[in-house]
Amino acid sequence: MYFDSAATSFPKPKEVKKAISNFFEQELGSFQRTDTENSDFIYETRRKLSDFFNVESPSSIVFTSNSTESLNIIIQGFLKNGDHVITTATEHNSVIRPLVKVKHEKNIQITWVKCDKYGFVNPDDIISSIKDNTKLVIMNHGSNVTGQVQDVEQVGQRLQKYDGKIKFLVDISQTAGHIKIDNSKIQADFLAFTGHKALLGVPGIGGFYINPKVDLPPFKVGGTGVLSELLEQPKAVPLKYESGTLNSLGVLSLYHSLDYLNSLTTDKIASDLKKKTCYFLDRLSKMENLEIYSLENPLGIISFNIRGIVPSRISHFLSKDLDLQCRTGLLCAPFIHEFIHNNPFGCVRLSMSYETTWEEINVVCEYLKNINEQAESIQNIKFPEIYEMPSIKNMEEYV
Repeated sequence: MYFDSAATSFPKPKEVKKAISNFFEQELGSFQRTDTENSDFIYETRRKLSDFFNVESPSSIVFTSNSTESLNIIIQGFLKNGDHVITTATEHNSVIRPLVKVKHEKNIQITWVKCDKYGFVNPDDIISSIKDNTKLVIMNHGSNVTGQVQDVEQVGQRLQKYDGKIKFLVDISQTAGHIKIDNSKIQADFLAFTGHKALLGVPGIGGFYINPKVDLPPFKVGGTGVLSELLEQPKAVPLKYESGTLNSLGVLSLYHSLDYLNSLTTDKIASDLKKKTCYFLDRLSKMENLEIYSLENPLGIISFNIRGIVPSRISHFLSKDLDLQCRTGLLCAPFIHEFIHNNPFGCVRLSMSYETTWEEINVVCEYLKNINEQAESIQNIKFPEIYEMPSIKNMEEYV
């Protein structure tokens, strides 16, 4: 059984699998680098993504290898010496580590905003943290730990009164494909996405939307396949940020997965996952030894611990007895755990998809019920000593 969709979605739509197979059998050449290759699907995928996120121009969609690369391009390219950035306790290391790197290199100021015990960030705390030198606000749209979805629309709309002086970066890695992303309401200047999660593409493809009015230096320069007479990187987006051979196979997977998602609709996916998480949580709430960190959510994420049992041990039981794949630990988001109160070992995360069956959910619930009933005998282990956990409260600016 597969309960790790928040890491990488599985299974992929049959349309995606068929297209990938045909690609290896029929496609020749490399995008923009031969006269024999039909490259229309690259532009068409940009167009489909621009429609999917409701942004105006397909050329504002830049392809990268994943969200991590996208976030690095934006964070390291946009922030300058003395800038102030506001971000949250829910962020993934793909935001935290670039920010810490830029802080060392450019002496930026960072305000880290707390969340509640389910990972919700109050928009008032974001807005009240704004200073005269605030240049960027970064928010994780959906927590990969708890499944909590943030009110990015309210934040984006409230930032408009600053007349474009404060840019807004939203990490939609967990939400894109699960819920509707309407940037006409969010009004983000940057949207960072990955293809291998709920967008149902293959690993190694991602990208970002960039507001056409915003200019970033390219993260890397080199071959673009066109305008070879220029000795400097082309200025036009997306070429400016797409040096080297594109992952055409990855783009093709999104070309087809977006058709599948549009036929299914994100409303239907979100409704299905809300029902599944609601049912799952109701079953788990009846187990006295469980600590639950998730609320009903459209991302299909259920995070919990069984008191006295290290999370990795629970995943070992699930793998051995049910052949179930899930994820445990800090989940690449170290700060949120001190607010949901499960340090130092993190939690067990079960993450579902539209393809997860009710039978599978019931099997897992029954199994966890049995572990819960045996918890007292399983708890007789010594918790290992570990290194000191990083704390957001030790960062320079914390609200």
